[in-house]
Amino acid sequence: MNESGHYYDLKGKAVFEVPNKTKGGYRKTTLRDAKGLGLLPSVTTIFKCLASPELDRWKQQQVLMASLTLPRQQDESDEEYCSRIMQDAFKQVDDAADLGTNIHKALENHFQGEPYDPVMECYVEPVKKWVEKNNVTFLQHELRLVSPEVGYAGTTDALIMKDGVLHILDYKSRKTKPDFDIKPWAKEPMQIAAYAKVAGAVRGVNLYISTTEPGRIGEAWYDEKTLNENYEAFTHICKYWQFSTGYQPPKK
Repeated sequence: MNESGHYYDLKGKAVFEVPNKTKGGYRKTTLRDAKGLGLLPSVTTIFKCLASPELDRWKQQQVLMASLTLPRQQDESDEEYCSRIMQDAFKQVDDAADLGTNIHKALENHFQGEPYDPVMECYVEPVKKWVEKNNVTFLQHELRLVSPEVGYAGTTDALIMKDGVLHILDYKSRKTKPDFDIKPWAKEPMQIAAYAKVAGAVRGVNLYISTTEPGRIGEAWYDEKTLNENYEAFTHICKYWQFSTGYQPPKK
């Protein structure tokens, strides 16, 4: 297992790329690099050791849709056709990831009083209303969090105050369908719990921004009991990641 991932140093500095000694420039940081540099894996990198049924199902649907809509070319082999289907399907996956990144950036900019792409307004406006309705106060944005004792790090979208209680806020872009509720995926409360433990927050919330129904948002609030239970589960996943990779990150 030497795939790339997101890693941080013990001070919370992101080390997502390292110098490419053979080709020049930079390349994505791998597990081997992390071991050599003594880096901490991000929460999302740790989650790679688990199955992702919701995400996997969505990716499978993209492949099926591409196979239904992509015409076969004359004299094209099965292998060539399958390759084009996969390229087309995963271009849509990449496009969805890019849109999610742009939404996150627009939200971050707005709530820090900075300009953002007006095209993103249909995604930002409902979040503005949600913040006002819930009397949310932003304390920090893009907060870096480090836990050398357990062996992880990460970046949460915001630390907020609501009703006098400290919360972790994490945005999630999500493809939604009318008449279907927006529900958290299994790993999402664990991610909030991991951030909350380091930040000293006792509650958290995922805010879902629909990319298929602009203007629609969803929310999932987590109380202290839920976060404690999810954090306990997360610590076991950390141990499994360390066991499966053969890497125990440094504690100091």
